[in-house]
Amino acid sequence: MPSAAIDFPLTTSPGLLATETGGRLINAIVEKAPDGSRSPVIFRRAPGLTSLHKPQAGIPRGALAVGGILYLVIGDMVHTVTRSGGTYVSSVLTGTVPGSGRVMMARNMRAPQPQILIQHDLGLSKIEGGTVSNFSDPDLPATNSLGFIDGFFIATTAQGRAYASGVNDTTFNELDYATAEASPDGLVRAIAMRQDLLLMGETTVEFWSNAGNATGFPFTRSHVLPVGLLAPFAVAGHETGFPDPLMWVGNNGVVYRLSGYSPERVSSTQLERMILAEPNPAVLEATVFVSAGRSFWSLTSPNWTWVYDMTAGSWSERQSYGEPNWRVSICANALDRWLAFDAMTAEIFAIDDRNPREGDQPLLFEVRSNVMHRFPGRFSISKASFDFATGVGVDRGISPVETDPRVSISWSDDGGVSFSTALLRELGQQGEQQRIDVWRTGLTGRQGRQWRLQCSDPVDVVLMGGAMDFEARGA
Repeated sequence: MPSAAIDFPLTTSPGLLATETGGRLINAIVEKAPDGSRSPVIFRRAPGLTSLHKPQAGIPRGALAVGGILYLVIGDMVHTVTRSGGTYVSSVLTGTVPGSGRVMMARNMRAPQPQILIQHDLGLSKIEGGTVSNFSDPDLPATNSLGFIDGFFIATTAQGRAYASGVNDTTFNELDYATAEASPDGLVRAIAMRQDLLLMGETTVEFWSNAGNATGFPFTRSHVLPVGLLAPFAVAGHETGFPDPLMWVGNNGVVYRLSGYSPERVSSTQLERMILAEPNPAVLEATVFVSAGRSFWSLTSPNWTWVYDMTAGSWSERQSYGEPNWRVSICANALDRWLAFDAMTAEIFAIDDRNPREGDQPLLFEVRSNVMHRFPGRFSISKASFDFATGVGVDRGISPVETDPRVSISWSDDGGVSFSTALLRELGQQGEQQRIDVWRTGLTGRQGRQWRLQCSDPVDVVLMGGAMDFEARGA
């Protein structure tokens, strides 16, 4: 009887319609297998979240690391979080941050204590001397974004102006500004990316370098990209400690990675349509993190989260338990690790590739194969085998989810619209080898066969491939 390898996707491709679906990776990532392995790639559960600290509950709005102190805006309060060994301690600063929604935070290098500015939807706030206060400068008009580079706070306006502060100071001079004039668009965000200041507008991105101008704005324009920024928080990769290039959502809905001074498209047509279908682009939030030496860029909307593995060059989907998207929209490299903040409770997590949970919730690994078909003919499938790492149970773990873990196997013959009743197969107790097979799964439809493999049990999940024995049938 003929046999064929089951084709698993290297990037998620759910399709706009269920019947045009390709393979999907949900809470699963693709990894190059070790040289000499029985598969060129393996599929592994996405990094989990390990709970570290629970400050006052609320919605996190922004985070900034200053030395060994993490400043975290939750609701209208600013919390400081410090770490001593494995213990985290938080306190609340005097004063409040007005407005709602995400904030931008930047610090200067003033000694002995840096000054911090916070851009929110109602203006600016300042942290100095352990106190939060409203900030204004008579020479500074209404601003919409904030950054810091080379000793200067950079504040931008929707009319296209960028103002520079005094060196390591919060004073602004009305003459120390420049206008992004490559295109008559307004500015959306100021980003410091290595030695360059990026003024990201509605339809262009301008690169400015520190020319040491004696008067006026200290930076001079160099390169210009013919694509803008769709929303203020749809950009990430400039964060301290992140080693890979900047990525952002362009005004055309395309996700770009910065390659030198050029935009490199990395999104699929489907993701671009999903982005442009969002009625309020301001809700799009990008963030970055590093796990096990691999860099990830995520984009979250209220209805989905897609994650780009910058190391592997592949997309996956992320869904927290009971949610359509990921519970994290803000990450920060702080307190000697990559931290993630729960979008609703502000609980602080560590990104942890060895944790198969998200806090106290399961993290459901799901891989759907590409559709196996021979249109308009069909298959009769007598057996399907799946190459999982087995014997992954934990002898002294929680019974049965850790001691005797199982994988769920189901299939669709209607293009992913519906799936069969799941069959459970044991992944094996600690050190126990198992065969993961299903038998006599019937005749496919014209739309072929798609396999769905799921595992919520908190153990190592490693999929290396699969194969099916079949007999060809007519239409």
